[in-house]
Amino acid sequence: MKRIFAQLMMLAGCGAVAIASPVLKDVEFVITNDVGFGNEVCVAGPHALLGGNDPLKAPKLVWSAGNNWRGTIALPAGETIAYRFISRNYSTASWGSATNSSNISTVLSVGVPAHVPAPWTNKTVFLHSPWTNANIFWRNLTSGDANWTTTAMTAIGAGRNTNERLFRGAINAGPGAEIEFVFNNGPSIWTNAPAPPSNTAQGSAPAMPAPYQGLTGPYNFRTTLDQFFVQDGNVFNYRPPATVAAPQIITTNVGSTVTNIPARPVTIYLPRGYAQNTWKKYPVVYFHDGQNVFFPGGGFGTWDADRIANYEISQGRMREAILVAIPNGNAYGSDRLYEYLPDGDTITNYANLGLNFTGRASLYLQWMLDNLAPTLDFNFRTLGNSPEDTLTAGSSMGGLVSDYIGFQRPDRFGAVGIFSPAYWAGPNYLANRTLTNQPVRRFMSMGTAESSGGQSSSNVYWQDALTTYNRYLRAGEQFNRDLIFAGVASGQHNEAAWSRLVPQFFAWALDPWREANPLALEFAPPKLKIAAREDGTLDLRRDELRGFAQSLATSSDLSSWTTNPVTTTGEAWDVATSNVVPAGRQFWRLRTVAP
Repeated sequence: MKRIFAQLMMLAGCGAVAIASPVLKDVEFVITNDVGFGNEVCVAGPHALLGGNDPLKAPKLVWSAGNNWRGTIALPAGETIAYRFISRNYSTASWGSATNSSNISTVLSVGVPAHVPAPWTNKTVFLHSPWTNANIFWRNLTSGDANWTTTAMTAIGAGRNTNERLFRGAINAGPGAEIEFVFNNGPSIWTNAPAPPSNTAQGSAPAMPAPYQGLTGPYNFRTTLDQFFVQDGNVFNYRPPATVAAPQIITTNVGSTVTNIPARPVTIYLPRGYAQNTWKKYPVVYFHDGQNVFFPGGGFGTWDADRIANYEISQGRMREAILVAIPNGNAYGSDRLYEYLPDGDTITNYANLGLNFTGRASLYLQWMLDNLAPTLDFNFRTLGNSPEDTLTAGSSMGGLVSDYIGFQRPDRFGAVGIFSPAYWAGPNYLANRTLTNQPVRRFMSMGTAESSGGQSSSNVYWQDALTTYNRYLRAGEQFNRDLIFAGVASGQHNEAAWSRLVPQFFAWALDPWREANPLALEFAPPKLKIAAREDGTLDLRRDELRGFAQSLATSSDLSSWTTNPVTTTGEAWDVATSNVVPAGRQFWRLRTVAP
Protein backbone atom coordinates (compact mmCIF):
# COMPACT_ATOMS: atom_id res chain seq x y z
CA MET A 1 0.00 0.00 0.00
CA LYS A 2 1.57 3.27 -1.07
CA ARG A 3 1.98 6.03 1.48
CA ILE A 4 3.40 9.52 1.15
CA PHE A 5 3.91 12.41 3.53
CA ALA A 6 2.32 15.82 3.15
CA GLN A 7 4.61 18.30 4.93
CA LEU A 8 4.24 22.01 5.54
CA MET A 9 5.50 23.44 2.27
CA MET A 10 4.07 25.67 -0.42
CA LEU A 11 3.58 23.97 -3.75
CA ALA A 12 2.88 25.64 -7.06
CA GLY A 13 -0.56 25.25 -8.56
CA CYS A 14 -2.46 24.36 -5.41
CA GLY A 15 -5.91 24.05 -6.99
CA ALA A 16 -7.50 20.61 -6.84
CA VAL A 17 -7.25 18.62 -10.04
CA ALA A 18 -10.52 16.72 -10.40
CA ILE A 19 -9.31 13.31 -11.53
CA ALA A 20 -11.86 10.95 -10.07
CA SER A 21 -10.93 7.49 -8.88
CA PRO A 22 -12.68 4.99 -6.63
CA VAL A 23 -9.23 3.66 -5.71
CA LEU A 24 -7.85 5.32 -2.57
CA LYS A 25 -4.19 5.74 -1.67
CA ASP A 26 -2.85 6.64 1.76
CA VAL A 27 -1.42 10.10 2.38
CA GLU A 28 0.14 10.89 5.74
CA PHE A 29 -0.31 14.46 6.96
CA VAL A 30 2.12 15.88 9.54
CA ILE A 31 2.40 19.24 11.29
CA THR A 32 3.97 20.51 14.51
CA ASN A 33 1.89 23.20 16.18
CA ASP A 34 0.82 24.13 19.69
CA VAL A 35 -2.89 24.86 19.28
CA GLY A 36 -3.67 24.93 23.00
CA PHE A 37 -5.50 22.55 25.30
CA GLY A 38 -8.91 21.46 24.07
CA ASN A 39 -8.14 22.25 20.44
CA GLU A 40 -7.50 19.76 17.67
CA VAL A 41 -5.80 19.93 14.27
CA CYS A 42 -7.78 18.95 11.19
CA VAL A 43 -7.09 18.78 7.45
CA ALA A 44 -9.62 20.80 5.45
CA GLY A 45 -9.98 21.24 1.72
CA PRO A 46 -12.42 21.52 -1.17
CA HIS A 47 -12.41 17.79 -1.90
CA ALA A 48 -15.38 15.89 -0.42
CA LEU A 49 -13.03 13.49 1.38
CA LEU A 50 -11.51 16.48 3.19
CA GLY A 51 -14.92 17.82 4.14
CA GLY A 52 -15.70 19.95 1.09
CA ASN A 53 -14.33 23.03 2.92
CA ASP A 54 -16.74 22.38 5.80
CA PRO A 55 -14.64 22.48 9.00
CA LEU A 56 -17.15 20.22 10.77
CA LYS A 57 -16.38 17.45 8.27
CA ALA A 58 -12.60 17.92 8.09
CA PRO A 59 -10.66 14.79 9.17
CA LYS A 60 -8.87 15.15 12.50
CA LEU A 61 -5.22 14.34 13.18
CA VAL A 62 -3.93 12.80 16.40
CA TRP A 63 -1.60 14.51 18.88
CA SER A 64 1.67 13.14 20.23
CA ALA A 65 4.36 14.56 22.52
CA GLY A 66 6.09 17.66 21.20
CA ASN A 67 2.82 19.02 19.73
CA ASN A 68 3.18 16.75 16.74
CA TRP A 69 -0.01 16.07 14.82
CA ARG A 70 -0.17 13.17 12.43
CA GLY A 71 -2.74 11.11 10.58
CA THR A 72 -3.21 9.02 7.47
CA ILE A 73 -6.06 9.96 5.15
CA ALA A 74 -7.06 7.83 2.16
CA LEU A 75 -7.60 9.99 -0.93
CA PRO A 76 -8.41 9.25 -4.60
CA ALA A 77 -5.47 7.94 -6.61
CA GLY A 78 -3.87 10.28 -9.11
CA GLU A 79 -5.45 13.50 -7.86
CA THR A 80 -3.73 16.69 -6.79
CA ILE A 81 -5.51 17.71 -3.60
CA ALA A 82 -5.59 21.20 -2.13
CA TYR A 83 -5.69 21.38 1.65
CA ARG A 84 -4.88 23.47 4.69
CA PHE A 85 -4.34 22.69 8.35
CA ILE A 86 -6.90 24.20 10.68
CA SER A 87 -7.38 24.30 14.45
CA ARG A 88 -10.78 23.62 16.01
CA ASN A 89 -12.09 23.38 19.55
CA TYR A 90 -13.63 19.95 20.10
CA SER A 91 -15.79 20.64 23.15
CA THR A 92 -19.50 19.93 22.80
CA ALA A 93 -20.23 23.61 23.42
CA SER A 94 -17.98 24.85 20.60
CA TRP A 95 -17.61 22.03 18.09
CA GLY A 96 -20.69 22.85 16.03
CA SER A 97 -20.01 26.57 15.69
CA ALA A 98 -19.42 27.73 12.12
CA THR A 99 -16.80 30.20 13.39
CA ASN A 100 -14.88 27.55 15.33
CA SER A 101 -12.01 27.25 12.87
CA SER A 102 -8.62 28.91 12.54
CA ASN A 103 -6.14 28.41 9.72
CA ILE A 104 -2.70 27.34 10.94
CA SER A 105 -1.18 26.97 7.48
CA THR A 106 -1.45 28.48 4.06
CA VAL A 107 -3.20 26.56 1.28
CA LEU A 108 -1.05 23.59 0.29
CA SER A 109 -1.41 20.72 -2.14
CA VAL A 110 -0.35 17.12 -2.36
CA GLY A 111 -0.18 14.71 -5.27
CA VAL A 112 -1.80 11.39 -4.42
CA PRO A 113 0.05 8.38 -5.88
CA ALA A 114 -1.42 7.12 -9.13
CA HIS A 115 -3.04 3.76 -9.66
CA VAL A 116 -3.17 1.56 -12.73
CA PRO A 117 -5.35 3.41 -15.28
CA ALA A 118 -8.92 2.23 -15.58
CA PRO A 119 -9.51 -0.18 -18.48
CA TRP A 120 -12.24 2.13 -19.81
CA THR A 121 -12.41 5.84 -20.61
CA ASN A 122 -16.13 6.65 -20.41
CA LYS A 123 -19.03 5.78 -18.18
CA THR A 124 -21.47 3.51 -20.01
CA VAL A 125 -25.18 3.90 -19.40
CA PHE A 126 -28.02 1.62 -20.57
CA LEU A 127 -31.66 2.67 -20.53
CA HIS A 128 -34.94 0.90 -21.19
CA SER A 129 -37.39 3.46 -22.54
CA PRO A 130 -40.43 3.68 -24.85
CA TRP A 131 -38.98 6.79 -26.51
CA THR A 132 -37.82 6.98 -30.11
CA ASN A 133 -34.87 9.15 -29.10
CA ALA A 134 -33.14 9.43 -25.74
CA ASN A 135 -30.55 11.76 -24.24
CA ILE A 136 -28.80 11.78 -20.92
CA PHE A 137 -28.54 15.22 -19.29
CA TRP A 138 -25.71 15.18 -16.75
CA ARG A 139 -23.04 16.98 -14.78
CA ASN A 140 -19.92 15.88 -12.93
CA LEU A 141 -20.34 16.52 -9.20
CA THR A 142 -16.81 15.36 -8.37
CA SER A 143 -15.25 18.06 -10.53
CA GLY A 144 -17.77 20.62 -9.28
CA ASP A 145 -19.46 21.19 -12.65
CA ALA A 146 -22.18 23.81 -12.50
CA ASN A 147 -23.04 23.35 -16.17
CA TRP A 148 -24.99 20.43 -17.58
CA THR A 149 -24.10 18.43 -20.68
CA THR A 150 -26.52 16.71 -23.06
CA THR A 151 -25.27 13.43 -24.49
CA ALA A 152 -27.27 11.59 -27.14
CA MET A 153 -27.90 7.91 -26.55
CA THR A 154 -28.04 5.29 -29.29
CA ALA A 155 -30.82 2.77 -29.74
CA ILE A 156 -29.04 -0.60 -29.86
CA GLY A 157 -31.92 -3.06 -29.74
CA ALA A 158 -35.37 -3.99 -28.59
CA GLY A 159 -36.55 -3.50 -25.06
CA ARG A 160 -38.68 -5.79 -22.96
CA ASN A 161 -41.66 -5.48 -25.30
CA THR A 162 -42.55 -4.11 -28.73
CA ASN A 163 -43.13 -0.62 -27.32
CA GLU A 164 -39.70 -0.29 -25.73
CA ARG A 165 -36.10 0.24 -26.90
CA LEU A 166 -32.72 -0.36 -25.34
CA PHE A 167 -30.47 2.71 -25.45
CA ARG A 168 -26.78 3.07 -24.72
CA GLY A 169 -24.83 6.21 -23.99
CA ALA A 170 -21.27 7.18 -23.02
CA ILE A 171 -20.47 9.89 -20.46
CA ASN A 172 -17.05 11.50 -20.50
CA ALA A 173 -16.46 11.68 -16.76
CA GLY A 174 -13.52 10.26 -14.83
CA PRO A 175 -13.64 6.75 -13.38
CA GLY A 176 -15.49 6.78 -10.10
CA ALA A 177 -16.75 10.34 -10.56
CA GLU A 178 -20.10 11.08 -9.00
CA ILE A 179 -22.52 12.23 -11.66
CA GLU A 180 -25.99 13.72 -11.40
CA PHE A 181 -28.28 13.00 -14.34
CA VAL A 182 -31.76 12.73 -15.83
CA PHE A 183 -33.05 11.57 -19.22
CA ASN A 184 -35.05 13.34 -21.91
CA ASN A 185 -36.39 12.58 -25.38
CA GLY A 186 -35.53 16.00 -26.76
CA PRO A 187 -37.20 19.24 -25.74
CA SER A 188 -40.30 18.08 -23.91
CA ILE A 189 -40.40 14.83 -21.93
CA TRP A 190 -38.10 14.11 -18.98
CA THR A 191 -37.48 11.05 -16.83
CA ASN A 192 -36.27 11.88 -13.34
CA ALA A 193 -35.40 9.65 -10.43
CA PRO A 194 -38.33 8.48 -8.31
CA ALA A 195 -39.24 10.40 -5.18
CA PRO A 196 -37.89 9.17 -1.83
CA PRO A 197 -40.14 6.65 -0.07
CA SER A 198 -43.13 7.90 1.85
CA ASN A 199 -45.80 6.10 3.84
CA THR A 200 -48.49 7.06 6.28
CA ALA A 201 -46.82 8.19 9.50
CA GLN A 202 -47.20 5.64 12.29
CA GLY A 203 -46.61 6.49 15.92
CA SER A 204 -43.09 7.93 16.20
CA ALA A 205 -42.23 6.90 12.64
CA PRO A 206 -42.33 9.76 10.11
CA ALA A 207 -44.11 9.57 6.77
CA MET A 208 -40.80 10.13 4.94
CA PRO A 209 -37.45 8.89 6.30
CA ALA A 210 -35.57 11.61 8.17
CA PRO A 211 -32.66 11.91 5.66
CA TYR A 212 -35.01 12.91 2.82
CA GLN A 213 -37.25 15.32 4.67
CA GLY A 214 -37.05 18.80 3.21
CA LEU A 215 -36.09 17.60 -0.27
CA THR A 216 -38.35 18.68 -3.10
CA GLY A 217 -38.89 17.27 -6.58
CA PRO A 218 -38.24 16.78 -9.34
CA TYR A 219 -35.49 14.43 -8.17
CA ASN A 220 -32.31 13.59 -10.08
CA PHE A 221 -30.32 10.38 -10.30
CA ARG A 222 -26.89 10.38 -8.67
CA THR A 223 -24.25 7.62 -8.64
CA THR A 224 -20.50 6.96 -8.88
CA LEU A 225 -20.81 3.77 -10.93
CA ASP A 226 -19.01 3.66 -14.28
CA GLN A 227 -21.22 1.03 -15.91
CA PHE A 228 -24.88 0.87 -15.03
CA PHE A 229 -28.34 0.03 -16.33
CA VAL A 230 -31.43 2.18 -15.68
CA GLN A 231 -34.78 0.43 -15.76
CA ASP A 232 -38.07 1.62 -14.25
CA GLY A 233 -36.27 4.33 -12.28
CA ASN A 234 -33.79 1.87 -10.76
CA VAL A 235 -30.01 1.78 -11.27
CA PHE A 236 -28.29 -1.62 -11.59
CA ASN A 237 -24.67 -2.68 -12.08
CA TYR A 238 -25.90 -5.74 -13.97
CA ARG A 239 -28.52 -6.48 -16.63
CA PRO A 240 -31.73 -6.75 -14.59
CA PRO A 241 -34.55 -9.19 -15.26
CA ALA A 242 -37.49 -7.75 -17.17
CA THR A 243 -39.54 -7.40 -14.01
CA VAL A 244 -37.73 -6.94 -10.72
CA ALA A 245 -39.46 -8.16 -7.59
CA ALA A 246 -39.88 -5.64 -4.79
CA PRO A 247 -37.85 -5.93 -1.58
CA GLN A 248 -39.45 -8.09 1.06
CA ILE A 249 -39.34 -8.40 4.84
CA ILE A 250 -39.81 -11.72 6.59
CA THR A 251 -39.57 -12.87 10.18
CA THR A 252 -38.13 -16.16 11.36
CA ASN A 253 -37.39 -17.58 14.77
CA VAL A 254 -33.73 -18.28 15.59
CA GLY A 255 -33.06 -20.79 18.35
CA SER A 256 -30.25 -20.71 20.84
CA THR A 257 -27.66 -23.21 22.03
CA VAL A 258 -25.99 -20.59 24.25
CA THR A 259 -26.80 -20.47 27.96
CA ASN A 260 -28.46 -17.21 29.10
CA ILE A 261 -29.05 -16.05 25.51
CA PRO A 262 -32.64 -16.86 24.55
CA ALA A 263 -34.08 -17.65 21.15
CA ARG A 264 -36.00 -14.86 19.46
CA PRO A 265 -37.78 -13.82 16.27
CA VAL A 266 -35.46 -12.05 13.82
CA THR A 267 -36.67 -9.79 11.02
CA ILE A 268 -34.86 -10.05 7.68
CA TYR A 269 -34.86 -7.61 4.76
CA LEU A 270 -34.24 -9.11 1.32
CA PRO A 271 -33.37 -6.61 -1.43
CA ARG A 272 -35.06 -6.08 -4.78
CA GLY A 273 -34.92 -9.01 -7.19
CA TYR A 274 -33.74 -11.49 -4.56
CA ALA A 275 -36.06 -14.25 -5.81
CA GLN A 276 -35.08 -13.77 -9.48
CA ASN A 277 -31.33 -13.16 -9.24
CA THR A 278 -30.50 -16.67 -8.10
CA TRP A 279 -26.93 -16.23 -9.39
CA LYS A 280 -26.25 -13.55 -6.81
CA LYS A 281 -25.06 -13.73 -3.19
CA TYR A 282 -25.36 -10.80 -0.79
CA PRO A 283 -23.53 -9.07 2.05
CA VAL A 284 -25.30 -9.09 5.42
CA VAL A 285 -25.70 -6.31 7.99
CA TYR A 286 -26.70 -7.40 11.51
CA PHE A 287 -28.47 -4.59 13.39
CA HIS A 288 -28.95 -4.55 17.17
CA ASP A 289 -32.06 -3.13 18.88
CA GLY A 290 -33.84 -4.63 15.91
CA GLN A 291 -37.33 -3.64 16.99
CA ASN A 292 -36.46 -0.05 15.97
CA VAL A 293 -34.57 -0.74 12.74
CA PHE A 294 -37.32 -1.13 10.13
CA PHE A 295 -40.39 1.03 9.49
CA PRO A 296 -42.48 1.73 11.55
CA GLY A 297 -40.22 0.72 14.43
CA GLY A 298 -41.27 0.86 18.04
CA GLY A 299 -42.09 3.46 20.65
CA PHE A 300 -38.79 5.27 20.16
CA GLY A 301 -39.23 5.62 16.39
CA THR A 302 -37.26 3.95 13.62
CA TRP A 303 -33.92 3.94 11.85
CA ASP A 304 -35.91 3.41 8.63
CA ALA A 305 -33.09 1.14 7.45
CA ASP A 306 -35.40 -0.75 5.08
CA ARG A 307 -36.91 2.27 3.35
CA ILE A 308 -33.53 4.00 3.13
CA ALA A 309 -31.96 0.83 1.68
CA ASN A 310 -34.76 0.63 -0.88
CA TYR A 311 -33.97 4.12 -2.12
CA GLU A 312 -30.17 4.06 -1.94
CA ILE A 313 -29.99 0.68 -3.67
CA SER A 314 -32.40 1.86 -6.36
CA GLN A 315 -30.11 4.81 -7.15
CA GLY A 316 -26.85 2.85 -7.38
CA ARG A 317 -25.40 4.31 -4.20
CA MET A 318 -25.40 1.12 -2.12
CA ARG A 319 -24.88 -2.58 -2.70
CA GLU A 320 -27.90 -4.85 -2.68
CA ALA A 321 -27.72 -6.37 0.80
CA ILE A 322 -29.56 -8.50 3.32
CA LEU A 323 -30.37 -6.58 6.51
CA VAL A 324 -31.04 -8.45 9.74
CA ALA A 325 -32.81 -6.79 12.69
CA ILE A 326 -32.05 -8.56 15.99
CA PRO A 327 -34.61 -7.53 18.61
CA ASN A 328 -34.33 -7.59 22.35
CA GLY A 329 -36.94 -7.49 25.05
CA ASN A 330 -38.07 -9.22 28.18
CA ALA A 331 -41.04 -10.68 26.29
CA TYR A 332 -38.77 -13.56 25.32
CA GLY A 333 -36.25 -13.34 28.14
CA SER A 334 -33.46 -11.23 26.65
CA ASP A 335 -32.10 -8.07 28.18
CA ARG A 336 -30.01 -5.68 26.12
CA LEU A 337 -27.99 -4.39 29.08
CA TYR A 338 -26.71 -7.91 29.73
CA GLU A 339 -26.23 -8.81 26.08
CA TYR A 340 -24.65 -5.56 24.89
CA LEU A 341 -22.33 -4.98 27.88
CA PRO A 342 -18.77 -6.34 27.41
CA ASP A 343 -17.59 -9.04 29.79
CA GLY A 344 -15.75 -7.58 32.75
CA ASP A 345 -17.92 -4.49 32.97
CA THR A 346 -20.90 -3.88 35.24
CA ILE A 347 -23.70 -1.34 35.45
CA THR A 348 -24.74 -0.59 39.01
CA ASN A 349 -28.03 0.98 40.10
CA TYR A 350 -29.10 1.62 36.51
CA ALA A 351 -31.28 4.75 36.17
CA ASN A 352 -31.38 4.93 39.98
CA LEU A 353 -33.67 1.91 39.97
CA GLY A 354 -31.38 -0.38 41.94
CA LEU A 355 -30.82 -2.58 38.87
CA ASN A 356 -27.40 -4.15 38.38
CA PHE A 357 -26.07 -5.74 35.20
CA THR A 358 -22.96 -7.82 34.48
CA GLY A 359 -21.74 -8.01 30.90
CA ARG A 360 -22.25 -11.11 28.82
CA ALA A 361 -21.54 -9.72 25.35
CA SER A 362 -19.28 -12.69 24.64
CA LEU A 363 -22.31 -14.99 24.93
CA TYR A 364 -24.40 -12.74 22.69
CA LEU A 365 -21.59 -12.79 20.11
CA GLN A 366 -21.38 -16.56 20.43
CA TRP A 367 -25.13 -16.79 19.73
CA MET A 368 -24.70 -14.62 16.64
CA LEU A 369 -21.91 -16.87 15.35
CA ASP A 370 -23.32 -20.26 16.41
CA ASN A 371 -27.04 -19.75 15.76
CA LEU A 372 -27.94 -16.56 13.92
CA ALA A 373 -25.31 -16.48 11.16
CA PRO A 374 -25.68 -20.19 10.31
CA THR A 375 -29.45 -19.70 10.03
CA LEU A 376 -28.91 -16.87 7.58
CA ASP A 377 -26.21 -18.68 5.63
CA PHE A 378 -28.27 -21.87 5.31
CA ASN A 379 -31.57 -20.29 4.33
CA PHE A 380 -30.44 -17.32 2.25
CA ARG A 381 -27.82 -16.56 -0.39
CA THR A 382 -25.35 -14.73 1.81
CA LEU A 383 -21.67 -14.28 1.12
CA GLY A 384 -21.08 -16.58 4.06
CA ASN A 385 -18.06 -16.15 6.24
CA SER A 386 -16.47 -13.43 4.13
CA PRO A 387 -15.61 -10.75 6.74
CA GLU A 388 -15.60 -8.00 4.11
CA ASP A 389 -19.24 -8.81 3.41
CA THR A 390 -20.40 -9.28 7.02
CA LEU A 391 -21.27 -6.13 8.93
CA THR A 392 -22.89 -5.17 12.23
CA ALA A 393 -24.31 -1.89 13.50
CA GLY A 394 -26.12 -0.45 16.47
CA SER A 395 -26.65 2.64 18.58
CA SER A 396 -26.02 3.53 22.22
CA MET A 397 -25.42 0.18 23.98
CA GLY A 398 -25.88 -1.36 20.53
CA GLY A 399 -23.04 0.88 19.32
CA LEU A 400 -20.87 -0.34 22.18
CA VAL A 401 -21.51 -4.00 21.38
CA SER A 402 -20.88 -3.33 17.66
CA ASP A 403 -17.44 -1.95 18.56
CA TYR A 404 -16.90 -4.99 20.80
CA ILE A 405 -17.92 -7.46 18.09
CA GLY A 406 -15.62 -5.92 15.50
CA PHE A 407 -12.70 -5.85 17.93
CA GLN A 408 -13.22 -9.42 19.16
CA ARG A 409 -13.84 -11.06 15.77
CA PRO A 410 -12.20 -9.14 12.92
CA ASP A 411 -12.00 -12.47 11.12
CA ARG A 412 -15.81 -12.54 10.87
CA PHE A 413 -16.96 -8.91 10.80
CA GLY A 414 -15.22 -6.60 8.37
CA ALA A 415 -17.19 -3.41 9.02
CA VAL A 416 -19.09 -2.00 11.99
CA GLY A 417 -21.45 0.92 12.48
CA ILE A 418 -20.90 2.51 15.89
CA PHE A 419 -23.69 5.07 16.38
CA SER A 420 -23.70 7.20 19.58
CA PRO A 421 -21.84 4.46 21.48
CA ALA A 422 -22.43 4.19 25.24
CA TYR A 423 -18.73 3.87 26.00
CA TRP A 424 -19.46 5.07 29.55
CA ALA A 425 -20.80 1.57 30.26
CA GLY A 426 -17.61 -0.25 29.20
CA PRO A 427 -14.62 1.40 30.92
CA ASN A 428 -12.86 -1.90 31.56
CA TYR A 429 -13.36 -3.03 27.97
CA LEU A 430 -11.87 0.22 26.66
CA ALA A 431 -8.99 0.29 29.15
CA ASN A 432 -7.88 -3.33 28.90
CA ARG A 433 -7.80 -3.90 25.15
CA THR A 434 -4.70 -3.43 23.03
CA LEU A 435 -5.52 -1.74 19.76
CA THR A 436 -3.78 -2.67 16.53
CA ASN A 437 -4.65 -1.83 12.94
CA GLN A 438 -7.21 -4.58 12.49
CA PRO A 439 -8.81 -5.39 9.12
CA VAL A 440 -12.08 -3.81 10.31
CA ARG A 441 -13.70 -0.71 8.85
CA ARG A 442 -15.35 1.43 11.51
CA PHE A 443 -18.04 4.09 11.02
CA MET A 444 -18.34 6.12 14.23
CA SER A 445 -20.86 8.87 14.86
CA MET A 446 -21.60 11.06 17.84
CA GLY A 447 -23.68 14.17 18.45
CA THR A 448 -22.95 17.10 20.72
CA ALA A 449 -26.40 16.94 22.39
CA GLU A 450 -26.70 13.23 23.08
CA SER A 451 -28.22 13.42 26.55
CA SER A 452 -31.35 15.03 27.92
CA GLY A 453 -29.29 15.60 31.07
CA GLY A 454 -27.64 18.64 29.49
CA GLN A 455 -24.24 19.50 28.10
CA SER A 456 -22.19 17.91 30.87
CA SER A 457 -23.96 14.61 30.39
CA SER A 458 -23.68 14.87 26.60
CA ASN A 459 -20.00 15.62 26.99
CA VAL A 460 -19.50 12.18 28.54
CA TYR A 461 -20.72 10.57 25.31
CA TRP A 462 -18.74 12.97 23.14
CA GLN A 463 -15.41 12.76 24.96
CA ASP A 464 -15.52 8.97 25.25
CA ALA A 465 -16.14 8.70 21.50
CA LEU A 466 -13.39 11.20 20.75
CA THR A 467 -10.94 9.33 22.97
CA THR A 468 -11.76 6.04 21.24
CA TYR A 469 -11.46 7.69 17.83
CA ASN A 470 -8.00 9.00 18.78
CA ARG A 471 -6.94 5.54 19.89
CA TYR A 472 -7.96 4.06 16.57
CA LEU A 473 -5.97 6.78 14.78
CA ARG A 474 -2.91 6.01 16.92
CA ALA A 475 -3.29 2.34 16.03
CA GLY A 476 -2.73 3.28 12.38
CA GLU A 477 -6.28 3.40 11.06
CA GLN A 478 -6.61 5.33 7.79
CA PHE A 479 -9.37 7.90 7.71
CA ASN A 480 -11.82 7.35 4.82
CA ARG A 481 -10.55 3.81 4.26
CA ASP A 482 -10.65 2.23 7.73
CA LEU A 483 -12.31 4.86 9.85
CA ILE A 484 -15.02 7.49 9.60
CA PHE A 485 -15.97 9.86 12.40
CA ALA A 486 -19.26 11.62 11.72
CA GLY A 487 -19.68 14.35 14.33
CA VAL A 488 -23.14 15.89 14.39
CA ALA A 489 -23.68 19.41 15.72
CA SER A 490 -26.67 19.30 18.09
CA GLY A 491 -27.06 15.61 17.29
CA GLN A 492 -29.31 13.87 19.79
CA HIS A 493 -29.61 10.36 21.16
CA ASN A 494 -32.60 9.05 19.26
CA GLU A 495 -33.68 7.04 16.24
CA ALA A 496 -34.33 10.10 14.08
CA ALA A 497 -30.73 11.26 14.56
CA TRP A 498 -29.36 7.83 13.67
CA SER A 499 -31.67 7.55 10.68
CA ARG A 500 -30.17 10.72 9.18
CA LEU A 501 -26.76 9.03 9.16
CA VAL A 502 -27.89 5.74 7.63
CA PRO A 503 -27.40 6.81 3.96
CA GLN A 504 -23.83 7.89 4.75
CA PHE A 505 -23.15 4.63 6.57
CA PHE A 506 -24.62 2.54 3.75
CA ALA A 507 -22.73 4.47 1.04
CA TRP A 508 -19.41 3.94 2.84
CA ALA A 509 -19.80 0.46 4.31
CA LEU A 510 -21.71 -0.96 1.32
CA ASP A 511 -20.10 1.08 -1.43
CA PRO A 512 -21.08 -0.54 -4.77
CA TRP A 513 -17.44 -0.29 -5.83
CA ARG A 514 -16.70 -2.94 -3.18
CA GLU A 515 -18.35 -5.68 -5.25
CA ALA A 516 -18.05 -7.21 -8.69
CA ASN A 517 -19.71 -5.23 -11.48
CA PRO A 518 -20.92 -7.67 -14.17
CA LEU A 519 -21.34 -4.85 -16.69
CA ALA A 520 -17.68 -3.89 -16.21
CA LEU A 521 -16.70 -7.43 -17.13
CA GLU A 522 -18.59 -7.04 -20.42
CA PHE A 523 -16.70 -3.87 -21.40
CA ALA A 524 -13.28 -4.62 -19.96
CA PRO A 525 -12.71 -8.39 -19.89
CA PRO A 526 -9.38 -9.14 -18.20
CA LYS A 527 -6.47 -9.91 -20.50
CA LEU A 528 -3.09 -11.58 -20.25
CA LYS A 529 -0.03 -9.48 -20.97
CA ILE A 530 3.28 -11.13 -21.81
CA ALA A 531 6.64 -9.39 -21.91
CA ALA A 532 10.14 -10.78 -22.49
CA ARG A 533 12.76 -10.26 -19.78
CA GLU A 534 16.50 -9.82 -20.25
CA ASP A 535 17.22 -13.16 -18.57
CA GLY A 536 15.20 -15.03 -21.21
CA THR A 537 12.15 -15.58 -19.05
CA LEU A 538 8.70 -14.16 -19.67
CA ASP A 539 6.80 -11.81 -17.39
CA LEU A 540 3.17 -12.89 -17.40
CA ARG A 541 0.68 -10.35 -16.08
CA ARG A 542 -3.09 -10.28 -15.95
CA ASP A 543 -5.75 -7.63 -15.71
CA GLU A 544 -8.09 -7.86 -12.73
CA LEU A 545 -11.49 -6.53 -11.80
CA ARG A 546 -12.57 -6.46 -8.19
CA GLY A 547 -14.73 -9.32 -7.01
CA PHE A 548 -14.25 -11.71 -9.93
CA ALA A 549 -12.65 -15.12 -9.58
CA GLN A 550 -9.91 -15.99 -12.06
CA SER A 551 -8.14 -19.15 -13.12
CA LEU A 552 -5.00 -19.35 -15.25
CA ALA A 553 -4.42 -22.47 -17.37
CA THR A 554 -1.16 -23.45 -19.06
CA SER A 555 -0.41 -25.94 -21.81
CA SER A 556 2.47 -26.91 -24.07
CA ASP A 557 0.38 -28.66 -26.71
CA LEU A 558 -3.14 -27.12 -26.53
CA SER A 559 -4.59 -30.48 -25.50
CA SER A 560 -3.44 -31.01 -21.93
CA TRP A 561 -4.06 -28.06 -19.60
CA THR A 562 -3.01 -27.35 -16.02
CA THR A 563 -5.27 -24.87 -14.23
CA ASN A 564 -4.15 -22.70 -11.32
CA PRO A 565 -6.66 -20.52 -9.46
CA VAL A 566 -5.39 -17.01 -8.81
CA THR A 567 -6.55 -14.44 -6.29
CA THR A 568 -7.69 -10.99 -7.36
CA THR A 569 -6.71 -7.85 -5.48
CA GLY A 570 -8.95 -5.66 -3.39
CA GLU A 571 -8.90 -2.67 -5.74
CA ALA A 572 -11.52 -1.70 -8.30
CA TRP A 573 -9.12 -2.80 -11.05
CA ASP A 574 -5.48 -3.75 -11.11
CA VAL A 575 -2.68 -5.49 -13.00
CA ALA A 576 -0.95 -8.34 -11.19
CA THR A 577 2.12 -10.41 -11.93
CA SER A 578 0.91 -13.97 -12.29
CA ASN A 579 4.34 -15.56 -12.48
CA VAL A 580 7.66 -15.52 -14.28
CA VAL A 581 7.87 -18.40 -16.73
CA PRO A 582 10.67 -19.75 -18.94
CA ALA A 583 10.60 -18.87 -22.59
CA GLY A 584 9.56 -21.55 -25.01
CA ARG A 585 6.47 -23.16 -26.46
CA GLN A 586 3.72 -22.43 -23.97
CA PHE A 587 0.09 -21.44 -24.16
CA TRP A 588 -2.01 -19.69 -21.54
CA ARG A 589 -5.66 -18.91 -21.13
CA LEU A 590 -7.30 -16.77 -18.49
CA ARG A 591 -10.84 -17.39 -17.32
CA THR A 592 -12.75 -14.80 -15.32
CA VAL A 593 -16.13 -15.57 -13.75
CA ALA A 594 -18.48 -13.86 -11.35
CA PRO A 595 -18.16 -15.05 -7.74
